[in-house]
Amino acid sequence: MTIVPKLTTKAACRVARIDRDRLNEHVAAGRFNCAPSTIPGRTRLFDPDDMIALTLFRELMDEGLDAVRAGSIACDVAEAAKRNPDARAISYLRTMTVESGFTADGTAMPAENVPDPATWNKELFHGGIIERVTTFNIWQLRARIAHGTEEERARIGEDD
Repeated sequence: MTIVPKLTTKAACRVARIDRDRLNEHVAAGRFNCAPSTIPGRTRLFDPDDMIALTLFRELMDEGLDAVRAGSIACDVAEAAKRNPDARAISYLRTMTVESGFTADGTAMPAENVPDPATWNKELFHGGIIERVTTFNIWQLRARIAHGTEEERARIGEDD
């Protein structure tokens, strides 16, 4: 039986390099909806898939996305990574509705499943045309998270 390492919120925030108080504010405000659930008085426990979302959330905000958009993308990409544990890369496709020209929600999937760019303006994908594709190196992100998790597990103390 394989034991999946889990990190407390405090340790997870150190690995993801996000301020714990800011994370709690984002979760409470609904800007990061895929944080592990918890009950009052208990800490959240982050597994490696949760850490993908948390790390991407911080990275996307560092790149200038607002917390709502960063949370949506990070949660979608992490869910696709969870459903496809062998995927080396996950792509996030942003679509635009043809009628209105407004950007619709995006979709995350293994990079190898992204439609050929030659079809983007010819075929509808989830009700719109593909406007943009961002690909995340999930294999490398998982390796970074595993390394950070091992470092944290070696130093976890009573206040973690």
